[in-house]
Amino acid sequence: MKAALVTMNVKAGQCAENVQYMKQQIKRAKEDGADLIVFPQNAVSGYLLGDVWLDEDFCRYADSFNDELIRESEDIAIVLGNIRYRNRRRFNAAFFAYQKKTHMRVKQNELLPYIQDALYFEENPINSAIEYKEDMVFALNFGDEIQLADMNINLDARPYDMQKAYHPHGNVIYVNACGMQNMDHSVMLMEGGSCVLRNGKCLYQAPYFQEDYALVDLASQKEDKAKPRSLLAALTMGIQQFDAQVFAGKLPWIVGMSGGLDSSVTAALLVYALGKQRVYGYNLATRHNRDITKSNARQEAQALGIAYREGAIEALVEATETTLLQEYGYDVKQYPILVKENLQARARGYLLNSFAGMLGGVVVNNANKVEVALGYCTLYGDSIGALSLIGDLTKVQLFALSKELNDVFAKEVVPHALLPDVQGDAITWEMPPSAELKEDQLDPMKWFYHDYLVEHLGKDMSVSQYLKRYEDRTLDEEVWRWICYYGLDDPKAFIEDLEWFLTTKERNAFKGLQLPPAICVHHDNFTNRKLSQMHKDQNLLAAFKQKYGG
Repeated sequence: MKAALVTMNVKAGQCAENVQYMKQQIKRAKEDGADLIVFPQNAVSGYLLGDVWLDEDFCRYADSFNDELIRESEDIAIVLGNIRYRNRRRFNAAFFAYQKKTHMRVKQNELLPYIQDALYFEENPINSAIEYKEDMVFALNFGDEIQLADMNINLDARPYDMQKAYHPHGNVIYVNACGMQNMDHSVMLMEGGSCVLRNGKCLYQAPYFQEDYALVDLASQKEDKAKPRSLLAALTMGIQQFDAQVFAGKLPWIVGMSGGLDSSVTAALLVYALGKQRVYGYNLATRHNRDITKSNARQEAQALGIAYREGAIEALVEATETTLLQEYGYDVKQYPILVKENLQARARGYLLNSFAGMLGGVVVNNANKVEVALGYCTLYGDSIGALSLIGDLTKVQLFALSKELNDVFAKEVVPHALLPDVQGDAITWEMPPSAELKEDQLDPMKWFYHDYLVEHLGKDMSVSQYLKRYEDRTLDEEVWRWICYYGLDDPKAFIEDLEWFLTTKERNAFKGLQLPPAICVHHDNFTNRKLSQMHKDQNLLAAFKQKYGG
């Protein structure tokens, strides 16, 4: 028996376009002599549609394509995922259609970080074994379900998670969507990776992050090789798909290039994904910018081959100060230095948006995950943008990505001087991270250590669990390395730093609600968490401080 697997770039909400593509693949599979063709979960409509699922007209419209596709099953079995909408009831279903007769399976609702099925869909226990040709019994499933059958057919719309690779098991035809589907602030990357497993062998493995069609002989004895899951490939697909689906693949992208790591990585990613002709770089220097950072930005722009301009923002900042004083009676010099820092950041945001308006383009956001978590940004300044490319990546993860970008470009597009040299228990920086908004400014984060906290606290470890593991000395060796490096093996210093981290995070939670959508490379990320501005951990910290005389 031959099965055609279609790793499909499902365009969210574009039912007619998706179905036209599906019909083309059905025709191709018939010409190839396939016995059945399998499409992903929610192949007609897309899965991550949010409250669009509550729109009855849309549900009725998406459901109308079921009969249209089933009519194509006269001489080939067709397996697909789509909504079944009846009497205002919504079921997320999988269909096995042959000779215009169907079997249906309804997906069990899951509570996932990026979607809550129960908000939109009902459940139904309907299920049956499917006997189809050669006395083979199939079971129709979603995700990683496995039933007692000759072959399981599993449909999925599983996003990429850089830290959690999914490995199907059993006798299974597994078909996953690829492409980009976004809901609210979360731009999720469907990773593809469809495969066929039988009798302990991988008969076929599709590449990740791209569309694919494959005809697989289920009786074959040949084994296929595993395919790589690359972070760079995931980000590239996400940028390309967001650009194509939201902006029709035509607009210029404007990037503020400070000469620091985050903007360097962002600019390189844009060029790698979209080409140098559509990327415009601008260096917006303050009086505190060092010559070396301006040189970094200039050299990267030259290495990438993008249009680039540089200039100073001091005149705009001074004009703002003059307006505040002469028109409103506020003397900036009489206020904390943070006021002046924010004026400079907002001047940059103002100029970048002005460039975007003149070029008919959009601004990209440069923030990394640690900055997002701590709110280390200025609203309407460096927090602007149509999309954050690295907002779900910590600074440490950017170090590795920088090296990969330099490898694929075969030259230094991300300056080596921005990367730390980690030797034993020491970190050496040629250029430590800095916003350069005041003299000799350095970012307040303790890199590697605070990256760890951002990745784990509130995700797979509560604050109370973290405090206990610190006291018991049962934390991972890696994090202990950085605790000692920063002198946090002293409990007083440890709790003082943790209090700063949590307070900063909670106090600035309101900023996270206003940040741009971000490409997500983890299932559980800040863009789909429900943020709270309560200081809910202060009692725990107070007890710890009392215990150690803080």
